[in-house]
Amino acid sequence: MIKVANKKALLVKALILIAGPLFMAAHASAALLAFQNGGFEGFTGNTNSWNSAVPPGWTTTAGTPDVFNENTTFQSNTWGASSTGGDFLHGIGNQPGYTESALQVGLDGLVIGQQYEISFEQSITQNQWSQTGGYWRIKFGDETQDSDVMSLPNIDAFEGWDWQTMIFTATATIQTLEVFAWSDTDSRRTDVGIDSFFLGDPGDNPDNPDTPQDPQDPPSNVPEPSSIMIFGLGAFMLTLLRRKAKC
Repeated sequence: MIKVANKKALLVKALILIAGPLFMAAHASAALLAFQNGGFEGFTGNTNSWNSAVPPGWTTTAGTPDVFNENTTFQSNTWGASSTGGDFLHGIGNQPGYTESALQVGLDGLVIGQQYEISFEQSITQNQWSQTGGYWRIKFGDETQDSDVMSLPNIDAFEGWDWQTMIFTATATIQTLEVFAWSDTDSRRTDVGIDSFFLGDPGDNPDNPDTPQDPQDPPSNVPEPSSIMIFGLGAFMLTLLRRKAKC
């Protein structure tokens, strides 16, 4: 009986050692909550001027991005509220000589090889200085993707916010996220906005209209491979325990 008990204990320990990392992988997206303030809120200064500020949680990496909102109207800026409202991040792109960008560094809890959704709303204005259309360049870890190009609108006209959805694959457990304002024509200036930023599991952004809303097939209810592996491993180990108990 002692030998059987020892074998049971060893099998249980083995199950814990093997299932532990799989369980952590299955719940890794929770650790991604280190990403913060995708709504670009919290700035307390003047949003109707070039304030050269970024909101809490973000750090300027190039140029002087600004925090604006729908009431930012100086120098013919024309903006509207995004679907989530409030403030947003404004950036100027005038490549190759000038770029405005911001980042969140050291986002932890990623699983190498796992896919993550980055989605956001983007917009563009023509103020007294704008010259061309533009877009946002997103860098997550070593991977870079560009949003759809927005055409330069007429002055005093706002053409709304457009949702963008990107899928990135993690290459490290800790990665930096960076957003760059980018012009579609070299040596010409663009003024673009970004808001409602989301980083997480694909299909889990409740604000993104591209997220499936069918209650019969919610993406969050699909078992992850790691969850299936844990279930299968547990069933296998229990079978072994029953067999050993009969010996």
